[in-house]
Order: sequence, then C-alpha cells, then structure tokens
Amino acid sequence: MTSSDRVPLHTEFNQPAPEGWREMDVVYPERAPVRIGLIALANDCAIETDLHDFLPSDDLQIHCNRVYSPQFSNLASLHAVGGDITESVKGLMPDSPLDVVAFGCTSATMALGRDTIEAAVLRARSDVQVVEPISAALAGLELLGCRKIALLTPYIGEVNVMVGDYITGHGFEVAAKGFFAVVDDDERSRIRGDAIEAAGLALAGDPAIDGLFISCTALRTAGVVESLERALGKPVVTSNQALAWDALRRAGDMRIVQGRGRLLREEGQSP
Repeated sequence: MTSSDRVPLHTEFNQPAPEGWREMDVVYPERAPVRIGLIALANDCAIETDLHDFLPSDDLQIHCNRVYSPQFSNLASLHAVGGDITESVKGLMPDSPLDVVAFGCTSATMALGRDTIEAAVLRARSDVQVVEPISAALAGLELLGCRKIALLTPYIGEVNVMVGDYITGHGFEVAAKGFFAVVDDDERSRIRGDAIEAAGLALAGDPAIDGLFISCTALRTAGVVESLERALGKPVVTSNQALAWDALRRAGDMRIVQGRGRLLREEGQSP
C-alpha cells in the first residue's frame, strides 16, 4: 500500500499540507505483524526477553504491561494479582488491534483459575484470544505424548503443593518433583542456565518419564530447552515456551521455530 491508495492524514483531519512540505509515499509490509499483548508481573525480569528469544521474528510484536505483585510470592500474593488484570489490559495498545493477550504467570493462573484470568482480560478487550502458561503447557505436553512427567519449579512450600496438585488434577502423573528454593522473582531470573539443565537432567533421566515441565515465567529457559531435549531424548516444555507457542497458534500463525524445543516445531494448538 502507498499513500496514493488512502486518504492522506492531513486531509482526514482537514488540515492542508504546510507550504513547502512534500508528502512522501508510505510503504507497508504485505503481511501485518502478529501482535501479542503481555500482562507480566511487576517483578518478573525474565519473561519479555525469554518470549522474544522463543519467537525471534521481525513480523511479531510483543507489547507488555504489568500488574503489581510483591517481590516475595506466596498463595496470598498470587491471589491478589487478579484485581489488577483488567486495568492492566486496558493499557495494552488501547487504540490498536491485538491478536492475543497473554497472562504471564504460571502459578497465579493456577491460584486464580483460567476462567478468572480470561474474564478479567475480556472485560477490557473482548476481541482477543486469551492465553496463559499452565493451560498452554499442559496442552503442549499432551500434544507431545507426555503423561508421566518430571516437574521442576522455583517455588517453595504451599505454592509447590498447589502446582503439583493442579497438574495431577488434570490427568498427568508427576513421577519426579524438584525445586529451586527461591521466593523472589528477581532471583529466579538470575538462576543460571547450566543449573536449570543440571536439575532437569537429574529429575527427568528415568526412561519411564515421558517429558519434563519447567514451571515459571521468571525462569530464563529459551537457551536450555533444545540442549536439554537432546540430552534427555524426550520433550521439555517450559512456561514461556508454551506461552509463546499457544499465543502464536491462537493468532492463526503456524510458523515453525527452530532451536527452541519440539513444541515450537509442532503445528497443533490447545483446544
């Protein structure tokens, strides 16, 4: 499209072109970008860069707004996040279209419930698809044939209990469980990739285990998924990887992303 195909902006607003100014042709890409709106927790230092690493593309945009959450998380703080979601969504590109809104917290989704998250988003933007990490991750594990899994988290105590119960309550067997004892999102984002790999290998090495799920959007996992899968010989699904995959598919984009794990090479999507 060029400027000759549309009404010039200055004409739309009934403003003549200033004297001496020459209007230039505007040329847009043939394909509109996929636009993903992201609601992240206030202290999550990893999710934006990790999602960009999982979805490296010039024709894909991630627009982020945040909800308040304390640095230290427990079940009470996870439940408190829900009250700010709608207002945060209102601030996501309010005058521009979005294909998908992604809620970026795995444990808060489990605490609040998928229906609560979706309703909060749709109150602000009724025209979007809504994705969140845990539904995406469980759908991805099922698509990859993983029913007996190992689970790695960076949570402690009551949050780990909730996560384990949630996953088994959705029909998966959690055959091995491990955690990094961290309660601070900033600290979670600083956990080194080699530590994540070592933990994953220790938990999921049993041949009877079908795959590994690494929970939490505050963990940087884009750089370890592929090597972990090679070492284990089985699928690895992470919160940010699953969120990226489901957002892309629900936007109607079936592109394959290489080097970021098997899930992003699958064309299927969650129900």
